[in-house]
Amino acid sequence: MKILRLFLWMAVLAVFLVGCAKKPKVDPRRSAQTHYQLGLAYFNNASYQQALPEFAKAVELVPSDPVYHDALGMAFMFNRQLDAAISEFQEAIRIDPKFVEAKNNLASAYLLNGDLEVARATLEEVLKDPFYATPQFAYFNLARIFEREGKIDDAIREYRRALDIDRDYVDAHNNLGRLYLQQGKNDLAIEEFTEATRLRPRVALYQRNLGVAYVQAGETKKARMSFQRVLELERDGPSAEYARRMLEELKQ
Repeated sequence: MKILRLFLWMAVLAVFLVGCAKKPKVDPRRSAQTHYQLGLAYFNNASYQQALPEFAKAVELVPSDPVYHDALGMAFMFNRQLDAAISEFQEAIRIDPKFVEAKNNLASAYLLNGDLEVARATLEEVLKDPFYATPQFAYFNLARIFEREGKIDDAIREYRRALDIDRDYVDAHNNLGRLYLQQGKNDLAIEEFTEATRLRPRVALYQRNLGVAYVQAGETKKARMSFQRVLELERDGPSAEYARRMLEELKQ
């Protein structure tokens, strides 16, 4: 009987000790990294709205990490919440004044917000940094500023500078093609759009732009092929609607 009472007492004590045991602390940095990686997965899949709370949680857990602020700024920017994006980029730069990528992203946000002079000054600062590993992005943003100002030759120069650094910069090829098309330089436009479609063959917009260039160059057969390719890639949306209309017109 004594043995039974002793066993029961030990069992109760064990339950009590387990209940009083402290739960192991979760490392906030590890948890923040998990949220950051999940946010990146959403962002890279163009799910910008879903990326927002993940990056925000990473910032909440480790507010001293400039990379998390920069990522949250990007999510805000792609959700067109530009004031919030600017604030996050500025905070990233305050934490790490040498964070040049965040400065380029800040310039993008200023550009989208219509603050062209502030954007230009920020980009000029970025391009002065000899250790900036991806200056093609800054040249691309400078080109966008010149486009907004109607300075097409200057914009072309900056897009070409971006492509001199990165020949596979597909958005630079596409934008350069648009400007050549505006200038009536159809052969050059076709060359740039062709390269864009080679790099991203499943993007309907680039196929549509190539079709437009072929129409302007009078190459009807090639234009029809490009517009048919658009419809293979996209059944709905502005590019598909435009392609259907052009295919009807080209029948006549």
